[in-house]
Amino acid sequence: MDNKTVYYKPLPPKPATLLVMEASGAVRLVSLDGDMRIGRNTPESTCAIRLNSSIVSRDHGEFICADGLYYYKDNKSLNGTYYNGEKLLNINERGSKAVQLNDGDVLRIDRKNLDQPHPEAVVIIFSTTFSVDEKWNRYPLAGKTVVPIGRNIKNGICLTDFMASRNHAIMHKVGDKWQINDNGSTNGLAVNRNEIHDPVMLNPFDIIRIANTTLIFLEDEVLFNSVQVKVEKQDYEQRTVVMKVGIEYSRVGGLFRHRNLLSNIGLDIESGDFILILGGSGAGKTTFINALLGPRGRNGVKNHGIVLLDNMNLYKNFKMLKHKVGLVPQFSTTRDNDTVYHTIKDTADSTLSGEYSNAEIEQRVDVIIQRMMLTSLKNHKICELSGGQKKRVEVAIQAIGDQQVFILDEPDSGMDYATRLDLMTNLKSCTDTGGVVAVISHSPDDAAHLFTKVIVLAKSKRDNVGRLAYYGDVQNALGFFGVNKLSEIVMEINYEGGKGRGDEFIDKFERTRRG
Repeated sequence: MDNKTVYYKPLPPKPATLLVMEASGAVRLVSLDGDMRIGRNTPESTCAIRLNSSIVSRDHGEFICADGLYYYKDNKSLNGTYYNGEKLLNINERGSKAVQLNDGDVLRIDRKNLDQPHPEAVVIIFSTTFSVDEKWNRYPLAGKTVVPIGRNIKNGICLTDFMASRNHAIMHKVGDKWQINDNGSTNGLAVNRNEIHDPVMLNPFDIIRIANTTLIFLEDEVLFNSVQVKVEKQDYEQRTVVMKVGIEYSRVGGLFRHRNLLSNIGLDIESGDFILILGGSGAGKTTFINALLGPRGRNGVKNHGIVLLDNMNLYKNFKMLKHKVGLVPQFSTTRDNDTVYHTIKDTADSTLSGEYSNAEIEQRVDVIIQRMMLTSLKNHKICELSGGQKKRVEVAIQAIGDQQVFILDEPDSGMDYATRLDLMTNLKSCTDTGGVVAVISHSPDDAAHLFTKVIVLAKSKRDNVGRLAYYGDVQNALGFFGVNKLSEIVMEINYEGGKGRGDEFIDKFERTRRG
């Protein structure tokens, strides 16, 4: 499926970080900013990234930046480059094809048998989340046979990640190998992006993911980062892709008698986005948001395709990722006489009790209040807040569990103009620190200036299936549909009570995606 997005300003080239591990045991973080070549460190080398290994060629490969994305190609080096365990094959005299890099991808310069790494092997991990000033820790495995891993653990690998369980996982030595097992954690763990449920034997340079922490198994030690929560306001121009959506179809019914509700929905959702979801009658708006929540929707709907969060498949790694995206309740459950602080604190106490200390819970509440820009309202009673501010508190309650994508189904239903605008303004503020808010609204024009993107779904008359008719900026949406208001888009695509041009715009958008 082609997930190319159109009709909005493409992402600017965002500096990425390379975590470079060399034979000497040295670990360094290299800022990747634009095109850069890698090669063996020699006096005459002109490569920007120089590697201290005899198996690295003088001009081994290069990182290429294009359209806000990074790629890597091997320059027909002597020993080649492995990309996520697969050797890049030469396609011409200049080397391999360029492969797109995503957060967590692993490049290796090594011999053929990756289970027996060369003494001077080099491993490079590409990341858009690591920072060059991020702290990395080493945990030696020599002399140990059992290593527990968890949050604030004393005798083992101690993680600073709030979303890691206190006794999250355990490593056992079996003969001369190590295996890892989930210890009944809340959020699970993955090895090389695959969520595990049974013990897994580890190979050198395997990547272990626990909540927001990355651990790298190096045979005689484990390298892992210290997770620090960032709550500062994000520059929207420095946004990154948070979720990649590639829904092949959403289907209800069995193998022989079934009906598709959605088909061929491909788009990227970026940090800081405030997204409006529009659709005609029966276009599948609710089915779409349920597809973002997991593999199974309501009323027996099964979703097929891929939804990537943190570059991991939500449908295949549901335990690990389900807490990162969720539906904010339409109706408030807060108590009028409680303060904002105590409302969030009570929720944290009930959802985090047993696994977290009082001090950890209080620290988490303070972080969420900062992240949702509620500091000035912290001591206000709920009854003193506007409708929009109350909804922002509801979003903050969901964020206790590390939710990053917040979905709201018609939160402005039945509201007047002033209340709707207040609500949408407050929801927009929830994206200031990099979160994503997506809403279904039937009165979109009041807050048209606040939305960063518009998703338009239309029901095709050819097969009665909801399809993507547009994804992009608000201003471009008006031009694409030839209208003056967002609400008029629905009239253009609706077959019932509208102009019935749904298929026309589905086809038009599909042509733009194909270039």
